[in-house]
Amino acid sequence: MANADFEPKKAASGGFDASSYRTVEQDAPSRSLTPFQKKLAGLEKALPGALRTRAAALLLALVIVAGAAVGVGGFKLRSRYNEARSWYTVGVAADNGYTLSDELNERAYTAANVITTALNTPGLGADSAAVTAAQQALDAFEDCQERVAQGTAGMGEMYDADEALDSAINLLYGEMQALADDPLNMGAVQTQYGRFNSAGTVLGSLHYNEAITAYQNDTDGFPASLLKGLFGVKELEVFG
Repeated sequence: MANADFEPKKAASGGFDASSYRTVEQDAPSRSLTPFQKKLAGLEKALPGALRTRAAALLLALVIVAGAAVGVGGFKLRSRYNEARSWYTVGVAADNGYTLSDELNERAYTAANVITTALNTPGLGADSAAVTAAQQALDAFEDCQERVAQGTAGMGEMYDADEALDSAINLLYGEMQALADDPLNMGAVQTQYGRFNSAGTVLGSLHYNEAITAYQNDTDGFPASLLKGLFGVKELEVFG
């Protein structure tokens, strides 16, 4: 039998060859994460390498579910944080309208008036070390107030700034008394100094610290402590 010549078979019309398969587009845009997913990703990055597992992710999910089940879910936690943070300016019910921010403002206002009087007091003036120290303390105090309002400083820093201002104003007023004809009757500056000290007394009697301590105790346990980072809840400090 004669050898037959065979032509290579051609792919049948409509069949498949290697070039017919679609390739994955390398430049396909990645799916964007929701804000909540981004927080989860950030929390995962903060974990030690050994904990970055599917089991750890499952545990985190269970923590969130458990938190919701026991009433400290993220949104409730965030709401409580916003309420507690507002106590700085609106006060707590037990303080009957007195607020930490109002009393600190009173301290700044009256301290400025005492310094102004000292600037115009013979024997003191702008070159006095006591006047300079008081002005520096007031500047630092007001700067701290601004940072507290912006959320970049805490009550611990504000307390320290208030203590420094208190010391500086007491020292300055003592020097003014030493130069006065009647140290017990110094007119308007005595009134301003009295208001400065009165605001300090009010600061020490506010129930703000009690309320913040109660809030801390309620939100520091498990799983609330883990939920804080996910819902933008920062730590709150007592004034002291």
